[in-house]
Amino acid sequence: MTTRMDVALSEINADLHTALATFAAHEQILVALDFDGTMSPLVDRPEDARPLPASALAFETLSQQPGVHTALVSGRNLASLAAVYPEPMPQICIGSHGAERRLPESLRAHWDDQPLTMVQSERLKSLSQALEMVAKTHENVTLEYKPSATVLHVRRATREVGISAIAEAKHALNSIHGVKLLEGKSVLEASVHQGDKGESLTWLRELLQVDAVLFVGDDVTDENGFKVLTPADLGVKVGSGTTLARHRIGSPQDLPDLLQFLISVRN
Repeated sequence: MTTRMDVALSEINADLHTALATFAAHEQILVALDFDGTMSPLVDRPEDARPLPASALAFETLSQQPGVHTALVSGRNLASLAAVYPEPMPQICIGSHGAERRLPESLRAHWDDQPLTMVQSERLKSLSQALEMVAKTHENVTLEYKPSATVLHVRRATREVGISAIAEAKHALNSIHGVKLLEGKSVLEASVHQGDKGESLTWLRELLQVDAVLFVGDDVTDENGFKVLTPADLGVKVGSGTTLARHRIGSPQDLPDLLQFLISVRN
């Protein structure tokens, strides 16, 4: 795939509709969605996020169609997702960029949550302490703790403070071996887990034996997902910014129309 710069939504609607129709013609498909900035508009406080009702309803409708698998693929941890997503949640949920995986009973034998090793636990403690020092000295910079990572949030800070905090955090973490950094929109995640959304999508493709994958995401970390898509797959970027995805929608408010169109052509 080639990198594309910003394209106005009106210029790609016809192409996207054609691509969705081609994708829908496959017998077995996976529709995988990011959460923050994709199903839910971005908010200052992660706990205030909610999927747009029309998106959640369309996603649930898709999951009930023969030959269609649906999955949330998020950087959030699974507990955080469960707290903000209304019932019914999708049966397949990938959390913490792949470190956590919630599967239906029929697939649970394919995944075991592995506890952190002693080395990973010590590494997580060290990186958390480093980020705590950064957050303590920067106004409106907060931390989020995950089972295998700690996240520095700068969305509520001024632009200058945010840039400074992330730069200091990267410098502080340089000395800790084995830390994976994932930088997104106003966040820096430091993890002891080495996976990402691309690895998670590849794993789901093989597990579910699907013919094609649709992945929709908005953030820099979603590029890891777009880069593993094949020519039969479909990547859709939400919002502006350079991306490997071949198509784009303007905002989370456009996602219900995309999903409804997919439902209609699938039928």
